[in-house]
Amino acid sequence: MTDSLLIGRDHPASALRAAVDRTAASHGGLVLVVGEAGIGKTALVTAAAAGRRDELLVAFATSWESEAVPDNWLWLQVLRSIRGQFGEDAWRSLRPAPAIDVFLGEGDGARPVDFELHDAVTQLLISASRLRPLLIVLDDLHFSDAASLELLKFACQHTFFERILFVGTYRDSEIDPGHRLRGRMLQLVSKAAMVGLDGLGDDGVAALVEATVGAAPDPDTVAEITRRTGGNPFFVEQTALLWASGQPVDATSAGMRDALRRRIDQLPEPILKMLVLASVGGREFHARIMSQASGIDLQRIEGALDTAAQTRLVRRERDRYVFVHDLVRETLYNTMEPDEAAHHHGCVVRALVADESLQKHMLITEIAHHAWLAGDDLDPEIAVDLIARAGAKANACMSIGGAEKFFRRAVERCTPAMARKRVLLRIQLADAVWWLRREDEARGVYALALQEAEDLGDPMLLTRAAMGAPQAERLPELMRLKTLAYEGLAGGPPEPGLDHEALTRQLLYRFMLAARESGDEEDISFGLWASHAANWGPGTAAQRQEIVEELAEITRRTGDEEMRLLSSSLRWVVLLEQGDPAFLAQLAEFRALADAAETDHWRGGSSVDQAIIDMFQGRFDAAQARIDEAAALMDGERPHLDLVDHLRWELQLARGEAPDVSDVHRSHFGGQYADLLSGISALRRGEIGRARGLRDRLAAADGQYGSWESLMLRFEAELAAADGDADLARGVYDRLAPYPDEWLVAMWGTSIAGPVSYWLGVLAVVLDEPERAAAHFKTAAAQADLLDAAPWSALARAGLACRAAPAAPAPDAGSVFRREGATWTLAYAGSVLHLPHAKGLADLRELLSHPNEETAATDLLDPSEAVSADARLGGDDLLDPEARARFREHLETLDEQIDTAAAIGDDARAAALDAERQALIEHLKAATGLAGRSRRLGDNHERARKTVTNRIRNTLKKIEDGHPALGEHLRAAVTTGSSCAYRPGPDAPEWTL
Repeated sequence: MTDSLLIGRDHPASALRAAVDRTAASHGGLVLVVGEAGIGKTALVTAAAAGRRDELLVAFATSWESEAVPDNWLWLQVLRSIRGQFGEDAWRSLRPAPAIDVFLGEGDGARPVDFELHDAVTQLLISASRLRPLLIVLDDLHFSDAASLELLKFACQHTFFERILFVGTYRDSEIDPGHRLRGRMLQLVSKAAMVGLDGLGDDGVAALVEATVGAAPDPDTVAEITRRTGGNPFFVEQTALLWASGQPVDATSAGMRDALRRRIDQLPEPILKMLVLASVGGREFHARIMSQASGIDLQRIEGALDTAAQTRLVRRERDRYVFVHDLVRETLYNTMEPDEAAHHHGCVVRALVADESLQKHMLITEIAHHAWLAGDDLDPEIAVDLIARAGAKANACMSIGGAEKFFRRAVERCTPAMARKRVLLRIQLADAVWWLRREDEARGVYALALQEAEDLGDPMLLTRAAMGAPQAERLPELMRLKTLAYEGLAGGPPEPGLDHEALTRQLLYRFMLAARESGDEEDISFGLWASHAANWGPGTAAQRQEIVEELAEITRRTGDEEMRLLSSSLRWVVLLEQGDPAFLAQLAEFRALADAAETDHWRGGSSVDQAIIDMFQGRFDAAQARIDEAAALMDGERPHLDLVDHLRWELQLARGEAPDVSDVHRSHFGGQYADLLSGISALRRGEIGRARGLRDRLAAADGQYGSWESLMLRFEAELAAADGDADLARGVYDRLAPYPDEWLVAMWGTSIAGPVSYWLGVLAVVLDEPERAAAHFKTAAAQADLLDAAPWSALARAGLACRAAPAAPAPDAGSVFRREGATWTLAYAGSVLHLPHAKGLADLRELLSHPNEETAATDLLDPSEAVSADARLGGDDLLDPEARARFREHLETLDEQIDTAAAIGDDARAAALDAERQALIEHLKAATGLAGRSRRLGDNHERARKTVTNRIRNTLKKIEDGHPALGEHLRAAVTTGSSCAYRPGPDAPEWTL
């Protein structure tokens, strides 16, 4: 290393050296070295690091100016450097977290979330610094990816007292108010020691020129160089080289770019042409692409590039060439007029279009960037197609922000003659904006697309636009447009009085007829997807299977990999929905395809699908792990995380819990979806009144659209069972009865709500049809066994066991008041009534077993209730009134949940809830100090009186509704209060209890 690196830099070098010394002795921090391009930032940091390599471990990383740069690129370089210098044994002694292995591409786990990665990297740096102090150099932060800066900010904040020094360099003159990283850089500046570099003075320039070429010019020449270059060391060095080659000093009169241009002009024309075109491609470029774009033979191109490498303008790497410094590329690029630059961008695109094998060297997003910058030089049809493809790819890779950018550019590049394409692109743009939670802006873009589609008078286009818009928004206007499209396709109006879903199905039928007649595979594919999305619920699986099969066939012809993966995923769903065990083989096929796709999007989708089946077959812990894995792979992408959130809700439900419904669930799918989930959760908590209200609100709305219908049917079936609503049960039973061989599947397969036969059995119980219920439960158990769906098999067998209990008495079998599992059989005066278990029925049975005897209300409370009553109404000061109230509410909620679970035959859930209740009671015993002490009889008596009286009265009302004669007898014979009794009189029946 020469001393020229520090010419004229005594003060900044001293400041940086002091920071390094402090790190070696005590603690580090953050130093930012700033200045314009070529000012010597990297040279200064390199010199500071070189002097301490024996004491410090130095890790160097540099940013890369590209839209395709991966997140945390700087830290990937840092970790690789540390690992290489430490060696494998020492590296493993640092105990890197699993997130580090995954980040380095060696782990098998899910991609870590930001905080997990930040913490893992920080902890590894801290461990390493305790072996050797660390100097982490991060060059050219102005080109950095945002994720690298966020990790730097985190690491600085958590390592200040460790022997770790972070040194970053960036061009402060370029971090203007419009720079994408300005906000993040300002946050770093507030925490950093700043070292600024300015241009060299005359003495420094003279010394640098002499160090560069071996001779110092006269003072006048030095002054001229200083004036023309501003003392920028890079400019000075380049000017000195030209001066030493015999060129006059005024060759640098226009600054560094003029100096480089004069140097470049000395190159042969093929080299110059190649380098200018290469500057369009970026800092890294491929010879084959440049050859195709320039029309020069590849061997001549490579020979010219090797010559250019000798001039130190570029260097050759394994399969590409790289400009030695961005300033070289920038200077070359800026020598072109805008029209010339656009032409060269167009040449790159035309080369890639002419030879598709070259496209493997570039990402589609990079190709789209060239197409955008080519402007009018490129055929707009080609430009729009490439930019739109980049938008679709960004969307498929969960980069919704990137998708928005490309779709917006594609819309802008459309010509007036491309109106149809523009409408479809507006819909895609609106979708992206909607997913980014800018709903008002999205509505405006949707409206513009719909208006333009209507103005064009093309019913096929209007159908696609109307189907692409949100289906729950502006429903009257949407129906008007769909009616207009139908009239254009059918030549007449649709049937009068159709609701939205019926109109949609008829419109799609007409659309498919027209698409098949034209043979347009794009329209056919759209029509198939739209038909698939619009046809869910019992009885639709076979039709959707035909759709999916046809889509798969189209993918074989078109090679559309995204469509192939999606159709493969949906195929196992329709197979399962029809009870076909072949769904497992189809799932395996999809997961193999997803793994081969090598994108986080489809790997996350694979994890989602496997989590669904793990949950379906009772492997709840495995399902949880898969859901977490999918969330990490899909981190930051709201569209896909909304489905993950739904899966978390489903898993809690499957485990017998009552999951909360947060604002997250209202985010994308809307209020009706959230109400539906809230209703099911309310039933799990025993909140039947709230569930009834939510069901009424859903029924009064415009109806469920898309794939929610089966979830709604499940909700209504559970509500009918919990509430004993025979009218609701009859309606749902009739809706499900034609499909006993199917499974209830909703939300694109993320919600599997059991065999239809199971719910038919539940509903038959409500309808007091025990033999039919038993037959349904038996069928459901067999269906669940066939698909290895253990949770549903257990539920079906529990229902069957209840129905297979001692047969209901014949009308002449006398008087019966008997519990049979989760159901009570009540017979009196020749009529029989079946009711789900409730504590009030147990109270009545106890009174009937001791006719004409008084029973204290406290004795009708079971021991756990008595303990909980004491805990709520008296005892130790360890429970304040507010805590007692919370415990009371929770115990009452558990009681209601147990009753509800028993009502729908979910004995496993009832047992789990009862265990939770007992654990809470044990906790209360300890907290209130009641063990071994007598109860507070006064408070307990009053509470027992109210509790027992209310539940006996409620039970008598249910008996009166189903068996008026028995209800009349019991109401006349049963008394309640602090003491309760059954006094039947002289004509007392003989009860079988």
